[in-house]
Amino acid sequence: MGRVVFGVVAAILSLGALPALADNCGVDFQHAYETGVSDGRADAANGYDKRAMRHRPHLDRESDRGKCYVKGYRIGYENAAADAENQPAHGNAPTPGSNERAYYDDGCLEGTRDAKASMSMAYERHADMYDSRFEPYFAQGYEECWKHFR
Repeated sequence: MGRVVFGVVAAILSLGALPALADNCGVDFQHAYETGVSDGRADAANGYDKRAMRHRPHLDRESDRGKCYVKGYRIGYENAAADAENQPAHGNAPTPGSNERAYYDDGCLEGTRDAKASMSMAYERHADMYDSRFEPYFAQGYEECWKHFR
């Protein structure tokens, strides 16, 4: 009995050390799958339409490598699109590229972290991160993002 249990545990532990494989892609086509995931994420993040062959026009979609690339692309695109939907709107945030926006973004990051850590909404705990002239922008970003993730 002890040997059987040890064998099962050893088998489970050894499987945990293997890289995660794409559905039906195996080790041989893992790189194609991962490349597809990366390309799909980039397209969704940049607002491009979902078209895998934009990146690999000469890839045979009917080959195993091509099928794995397309599977990865779809997963990457859909995950990035879902992540984008879950982000705060930043509707009345300061203009991107400005000092005000930089402090707003810093506040948003800290507000998100605090909300996910189940901390109270208190941007003041991060007073060492902003100049008093930009406190309103840090506070605005912090509060909007804290509320979004709570």
